[in-house]
Amino acid sequence: MVLAAGLGTRLQPYTLQTPKPLVPLLGVPCIEYSLQQLPRAGVETVVVNVHSHSLQMIDYLRKSALLNGVEIRVSDESQKLLGSAGGFRKALPLIESVPGESESFFALNADVVSAVDLQQLAVRHRELQKKHGVQMTLCLADGKMLESQQGAYSEIVINEESGLVVGIGEKKKKVPFYTGTAVFETECFRHLTDGVPSEFVPEVLMPMIRQGKVGFFKVDQLWLDVGSPELWWKSHFELHQEFSHGKTPSFWSQLIQEGSKKVYLSEAEGVVDYDHFSTGPMTGTGKYIRFRGVRTDV
Repeated sequence: MVLAAGLGTRLQPYTLQTPKPLVPLLGVPCIEYSLQQLPRAGVETVVVNVHSHSLQMIDYLRKSALLNGVEIRVSDESQKLLGSAGGFRKALPLIESVPGESESFFALNADVVSAVDLQQLAVRHRELQKKHGVQMTLCLADGKMLESQQGAYSEIVINEESGLVVGIGEKKKKVPFYTGTAVFETECFRHLTDGVPSEFVPEVLMPMIRQGKVGFFKVDQLWLDVGSPELWWKSHFELHQEFSHGKTPSFWSQLIQEGSKKVYLSEAEGVVDYDHFSTGPMTGTGKYIRFRGVRTDV
């Protein structure tokens, strides 16, 4: 499942006319990075929840399904946003009706670009499930490795020996944090009331931590958050650097190569400009990002 129903409030004013998952990173809609990963992990059916600009999202998902050769099922929250856990609960019938094994599923965020190996994540989940009976395995990034591109995130407290998450700490830098990618068992969300907004941390994650049912999988691959104009701006240069050094997944390479032609990128000037080729450069303005007539200084 790809979570794409957020409001994109922190990325306004860009998200007033464009859904956050379709905001581009090097010319590629952010959600496409996740949608490209799933078929490579053997996923044939993808569930995506939508809310803001839902018609734009659904139209894009139809095109993406053809591009990636997968079935995309839409969990429509356009009338009522159900929160970080309620969206999973609403989507359960769509997930569980997938032919074959459907008790566990991947979860990715549409506004995060992550190069995690989903197949390795699945192996880790099965190992911890067999050993401890975990109901979820969270991908954790080391904040020390990502200091240049991330703010403060809630610390995920872990037991290295057992492989379990044992608590959640305060928001700070240089600590392990949840990347938004995970494997969940459908049982995690069954206790929630369908159609009622609910939140992941207090209603799902914390109770399962107390039961010893949450495992972790450490990752050191590329991870980018595009949640705010500044982070979005930084992510362009981070991803471009990884791409230039051949460190991005091969199945992203053509996407990035083609998408990059749509944006003027200058690290020396501090400029990310999607309007540069149609309206001309903006001189003497300092560091900024511009997309569809909207510009934000960073």
